[in-house]
Amino acid sequence: MSFKTGIIYLLISYSCLSPLYGIEADENQPVLYYADSQTYDRELGILILKGHVEFTHQGSILEADYVTYNEAADIVTASGNVRLRQPDGEINFADYLELTGDMKKGIVLQLRTLLEDDSKIAALEGRKFENRQELDQAVYTPCELCGDKLPTWQINARRAVKDDVNKDIIFTDAEFRFLDVPLLYFPYATQPLERRSGFLLPKPDYMTSFGGILQVPYYLALTEDIDATITPVFFTEQKPLLLGEYRQAFGSGIFNIDGSITNYKKDAKDKKEEKAAELARKAGNKVDFHLPKTRGHVFGNLEANLTDIWRLQLEGGYVSDKTYFRKYQFSGWQHENALTSKAVLEGFLNQRDYAALKTYHFQGLRVAQDHQSRISAPLPIMEYSAYSATDPLGGRFKFDGNLLNLYRQKGINVQRGIGIVGWQRPWNTPIGQVFTLFASTRGDLYKVEHAHNLRRRENLRRRENQERIRMDQSIERDGGARFFPQTGLNWKWPFINSFCKQNVVLQPVGQLVAAPVQAIGVKGRKIPNEDSQDPEFNDANLFSPDRFPGYDRIDTGSRAVYGGEVLTTGTLLGDVELFLGQSYSLSNHQHNNIIPGLRRQASDYVGRFEANPVSWLSLNYRFRLDQKSLSTRVAEVGGSLGPAIAKLSGTYVFISRHAADTLMNRAALLDNRNINRDRRNISQANLTFSSQFTERWTLTATLTKNFQKRTRAERLQNINDHHGILSEGIGLMYKNDCFGLGMTVTRQFYKSADVRPATIAAVTLWLKNVGDYGFSFNPTQGLFGERKPSDKTP
Repeated sequence: MSFKTGIIYLLISYSCLSPLYGIEADENQPVLYYADSQTYDRELGILILKGHVEFTHQGSILEADYVTYNEAADIVTASGNVRLRQPDGEINFADYLELTGDMKKGIVLQLRTLLEDDSKIAALEGRKFENRQELDQAVYTPCELCGDKLPTWQINARRAVKDDVNKDIIFTDAEFRFLDVPLLYFPYATQPLERRSGFLLPKPDYMTSFGGILQVPYYLALTEDIDATITPVFFTEQKPLLLGEYRQAFGSGIFNIDGSITNYKKDAKDKKEEKAAELARKAGNKVDFHLPKTRGHVFGNLEANLTDIWRLQLEGGYVSDKTYFRKYQFSGWQHENALTSKAVLEGFLNQRDYAALKTYHFQGLRVAQDHQSRISAPLPIMEYSAYSATDPLGGRFKFDGNLLNLYRQKGINVQRGIGIVGWQRPWNTPIGQVFTLFASTRGDLYKVEHAHNLRRRENLRRRENQERIRMDQSIERDGGARFFPQTGLNWKWPFINSFCKQNVVLQPVGQLVAAPVQAIGVKGRKIPNEDSQDPEFNDANLFSPDRFPGYDRIDTGSRAVYGGEVLTTGTLLGDVELFLGQSYSLSNHQHNNIIPGLRRQASDYVGRFEANPVSWLSLNYRFRLDQKSLSTRVAEVGGSLGPAIAKLSGTYVFISRHAADTLMNRAALLDNRNINRDRRNISQANLTFSSQFTERWTLTATLTKNFQKRTRAERLQNINDHHGILSEGIGLMYKNDCFGLGMTVTRQFYKSADVRPATIAAVTLWLKNVGDYGFSFNPTQGLFGERKPSDKTP
């Protein structure tokens, strides 16, 4: 007979039965149960429940095939598919258990426990107390169990105690087994069941410049929302390095800060290069090479939501010298050209309005190129952007404002204010054409200080180079005001068709822009170019009203822009996109000579091609072709080929020696900026081959090569620092659900100051619930790449 009842006090068949589990004094804590059948022995006071039995009491749930309750002894016994679920999420499985009525104490045979973090414990016998369990012949593992297959690793102990108060598992007379082979013996060991202070897994590495390397991180769980990590790094051929990280989360944001410090020991090569640099400086040459005795860095980040509207972000730091990050292989920093510090207060005033106050500081990291006293610092930038609601004509107004104070210790200081008011109105025709009419007017106000210093430097460069650059003539860049109106019309007409399960969209596009050849007011050459120094003409900005990246230069003149686009998607050809376009100047085209690709009235051709026909093949190609010869000026190619078992991916960048042949770049050459100064083509490729040859094993190889040819002087001096192969690496990784092992060897060939060609070898071990590291492949930092922000458990 099957039935369900709520409270044990109400047994339908037996009127004299005492309350189950002996909780007579606590009528607010009833015991609920369910069973297919029940039997009650009045003389012995024993209740017998059979078939799908389920007891519920104070959040604990006991399930079994057969359960008895002895009223006099207040003992519950269960057998057959026994499962006890605790309020904290822990689940105990057993063949037989015997508990007190409140299910807090007792003995268990053939115990198997599933913990809240998905770890497992098994024991031949266990004794359960209110706040702990004592287990005999225990086995612990966080690995997934599948049939009779052994876990990858486990801890076997003669005795284990699970402490529910301190959240620990304490092992006595234990051994660490890998694939059931004993590797390590521990007379005493603990495994925390929560975030806890302690040592993380050590990480060994090797570099030819440092010798053997060992990182020994120690994790500090300060509070529930604050932690820190202190990592001493030991080298066999260099003095130790100390790393530190502090993290805090609070209700409205996060705060992180990390740093490092070392007492650097200069080797013979360092001393030799410093001595040569000192002699060069005494001879009057500018040499940028200095290695401080104490090297290190600090960098912090604060993000806070002040209100529902306003958000604050503070980020910044300092590094002791330009090559420190590259020398010590700091992931995320070693390829940066500057350490950027910033403070940003931004407000999302509503769905259409935005305001921000920003300030920046840049610490240059390029050897022989960055002079800190001449690097500008925006102190501050104020931005405001607002959209109006739709007006009666169906259009919208937009306002953009920008205020800037640019400061340098040496050189030009600039203050500027910019306001742009624009309007646009889209509409569709009955035959499917899409038009967008736009118009804008812009007003600028500039104030320039210390322009006389720049004028003296420009006159000196001009005499040295015997070249007259029109846009950089000897002028007084004292600023002024200017006004610039612009209007235009965008047009596109999509045609849609389908065939053989393939959808095709053919779309011609066009644009007409009307604007004066130059801004009204102060001439552009009297305004220093701070934020528009690297203009690029490509498919992404072909139809932009202003193709300059900043505000200091204006894209003046009238023009017509035209192009075509083909998009297709389906099962026959996959996803394919092709675009080709060109700009034609309707004004005197000489005004735009500062933008590469716009030297002639008809611009270079720009386009892109993207294809993903099948899951194992992808290709993207962006290009700029010379308008007359159709020779390649700029090309970027990327893609991947092959399935996971053998996949080749890479990128290739080509910049012709003619690509930047403009007045702006010739002026930049005089200003010692990083351009194609030696008139050689620039080309570089990055290749990665990966093979997941089994479900668990992955092989990866990387190669970076610069195809730029050496000059005659470089060949005579045997200089090959930035030519040919720059780096190459190979790595092998095994990873399953609870164990990971990665091994990498990388060779880097480039040289910069004290960063010399080196071989880097790394071995990284990952054990679930013992120490977590990211698993993305980075040959410089090991198979596991950058460490991801996550809870660390020693």
